[in-house]
Amino acid sequence: MTTALWLLGIVLAVGSPPETARPAAPTGTAPTEAAGRSIRLLIVAPAAWCEPLEPFAAFKRTRPGIAAVELASLEGLLAQGEGGDAPERLKRAFFERRAAHGLDAVLLVGDADVLPVRYMVLDRVTEAAFDTAFYPSDLYYADLAKADGSFEDWNGARDGIHARYFGEVHGERNKQDPINFDGIDYLPDIAVGRWPVSTVEEAVAVAAKSRRHEEATADVDGTNEAAAGFSVQFVASGGWVDNGARIRGTAATLHGPWIAQVAGYFDTEHPPTEAAVREAIESGARVVFHTGHGQPHGWDGCLRDSTLDASSGRAVLPVLFSIGCSTAETATQAPYQAYIDVDGVEHEGTNGGEVFQTFPPPPAPIQTGRCNTTSVGERSVRRPDGGAVVYIGCVTGSQPCAQSLLDGFVASMSAHPEATIGEHWCSAVRHYHQVERLDALVPTDDWYPPSIYFQGMKFIVFGDPTVRLIPVPRPSRP
Repeated sequence: MTTALWLLGIVLAVGSPPETARPAAPTGTAPTEAAGRSIRLLIVAPAAWCEPLEPFAAFKRTRPGIAAVELASLEGLLAQGEGGDAPERLKRAFFERRAAHGLDAVLLVGDADVLPVRYMVLDRVTEAAFDTAFYPSDLYYADLAKADGSFEDWNGARDGIHARYFGEVHGERNKQDPINFDGIDYLPDIAVGRWPVSTVEEAVAVAAKSRRHEEATADVDGTNEAAAGFSVQFVASGGWVDNGARIRGTAATLHGPWIAQVAGYFDTEHPPTEAAVREAIESGARVVFHTGHGQPHGWDGCLRDSTLDASSGRAVLPVLFSIGCSTAETATQAPYQAYIDVDGVEHEGTNGGEVFQTFPPPPAPIQTGRCNTTSVGERSVRRPDGGAVVYIGCVTGSQPCAQSLLDGFVASMSAHPEATIGEHWCSAVRHYHQVERLDALVPTDDWYPPSIYFQGMKFIVFGDPTVRLIPVPRPSRP
């Protein structure tokens, strides 16, 4: 035992929870059925970035478990797709590709100032905001189809202002409405990840980092014994009173080729520290899970940008997953923060003294300048050396029910260790939808039911969704 890191070492062996049933999609299979399945990947980037990114696309085409890789320009897809605005046209292009040729994963190359984001809507009780809040949601791009296979536009209610609001969740202010006001499907059909980069230089640097990671973890001939015993760390910092016990319970469900360690938990004797997380990263932890308080600048008391220096110079980088608040903030929190609306008007937001006397106009899909906010999650993936290869976190405030997302991810790791990060995340969202009984939620006097509902909508995956924790082996040489 070191003084910097309190460890509870456990070797684990229990079953994983069942997945939510879903009608067969036009192409592809459910994410948790995908161990060893070949993935069809679409990389989307601005046209001027495509040529510099072609070497990365060519590299991905050589990877075991990858059936096909297409590098497509954002402008070309927007011109090809039908629909009213850029996010819908982009999503329809994904939908059409999936129906025609099969599509399993999409890598969006661009932060909110480059590649469109879709904002979902909550009737959050805030008088100055006219009881309206907007949050970026890349789940919009993953949830391509309704249960009957038709296109899912996240815009079931279209009267008046609702025609401009997508993925509306009610129940905090409007108690008479269904919580799923737009009647969205919610369940992801493809895995979606985003590189939060704003320049081609940043994009090329992140591509190089991601490639180094995959090359360093490659199982060249199917005999890589390092696939057994990858370290997984669970960190619980200050926050929800039961988060320490819950994360230890989640760790106890992990089985397969993993060795799990609980690095501290929330009590007065053993709080996790920055030194503990740094040591976990330095020791080569493949995944670090975090629960507890978070902010855009880091995990409460135990991770900030400088902590990630521990991975500088390393080719193999961790996957970081936090269910704390705002550690993956990716764009302005409208209408509280300053934002640019769909008509091109820039607002100061309620934090700047603006008061909305009617429904605020929705944010534009592109947010630039001060409206393109950032976070430790973005920076961990964007940094060219070290940091994280993938970061999963919440774009705004998070609640304890998010533990079910973490539970689902861990269950997928146990059941399908060779699946991609994107497939694990899709399984986590499906698990969340099932165990939190989203279809059965109804408004109460409390604010919490709608918060349970849209929890999965406000988490984001930064990184290539086809990265694997355990590589698919190449056939052994004769």
